[in-house]
Amino acid sequence: MNKVNTEIKKYTIHILAVTAFNPKHFELPFDLPQERNAVIICTGRENEYLKNYEGNKLDVAFLDVEDPRVLGGFRYVHARAIIRFISLLPDEVTDLYVCCSKGQSRSAGVAAALIRMSGRDDEIVWNNPFYNPNSLAYYRLCRQAGILVTPLEVQTKKRQNEKAYLNLQEGKPTKYERWQIIE
Repeated sequence: MNKVNTEIKKYTIHILAVTAFNPKHFELPFDLPQERNAVIICTGRENEYLKNYEGNKLDVAFLDVEDPRVLGGFRYVHARAIIRFISLLPDEVTDLYVCCSKGQSRSAGVAAALIRMSGRDDEIVWNNPFYNPNSLAYYRLCRQAGILVTPLEVQTKKRQNEKAYLNLQEGKPTKYERWQIIE
């Protein structure tokens, strides 16, 4: 594993389900010049709109598993592809759309790592009870970027996320929402 010690630009991050990319259902800012947006797709799930999207796009499909021994889970090759994609984005790009099947696990894990890579606090993702960040994607993407995260740190973040979810289930108020825009 070759670490790259990368800090990325502070993009506005959108964590979404791949089905959200449908102009009939959601008003996404794709009417802006495509040069302003980039999309990372973390699922093999088909979406006609994204399939035909000609802007900055990376398909990096992997299974939503957190056991590193399971074939098809997030690998360092996925991390390298994401880092390479981000590093080659034009300066005009301001918004990153990270999506997976439901917009809560794979996309949240990748988005949390990207937020951390930009020098910001990734707690905004881990504390959101509507997300269940994929810890394997988070861990490997951070490590590939040269960010020293330990398995214990990731387990702690995971427990923190589970507590936020339980609080929501118990009816406790939350300041978070599903498919949050992170600036």
